[in-house]
Amino acid sequence: MKDWDYEELFEAINESYVEFLANGRGEKFAVARAFNEYADMGIIEDIITDVAIGEILLSQDKVYIGYMKGITSRLSEVKKDNLKNELSSEEIENLLGRIAVVITELKNKPIDSNPVA
Repeated sequence: MKDWDYEELFEAINESYVEFLANGRGEKFAVARAFNEYADMGIIEDIITDVAIGEILLSQDKVYIGYMKGITSRLSEVKKDNLKNELSSEEIENLLGRIAVVITELKNKPIDSNPVA
C-alpha cells in the first residue's frame, strides 16, 4: 500500500460514506459513491475497500444482492500469504478477522434485489 496507511484507508472510506450520505440521497447512493471512490486502487486497497463497504452494509436493514455476492466472493479468495508484504502481522490478523465477520454477516442479511440508489 503505497499511498495509504491501513487504518487511514478505513477511515477515509467511512468518512466518504458519511459525506455522501449527508447529500440526502440515501444509503444506497452513499455506498455506491464510496465504493466507486476507492475501487481499483490496488490489490490490498481493494480488499480493504470491500471490507469497509461490507462493514457499512452490515449496519443497513437490507443488502443489495450484487454487493453481497461481489464482496463475499472477492473476500473469500483472500489468502494470508498475499498480505504479508503489504501489511504488518497485527494488521493482517485484524483484516482477516474483519473479513470473516463481513463474509458471515453479509450472507445472513436480508437481501435487496433493487439496485436503484
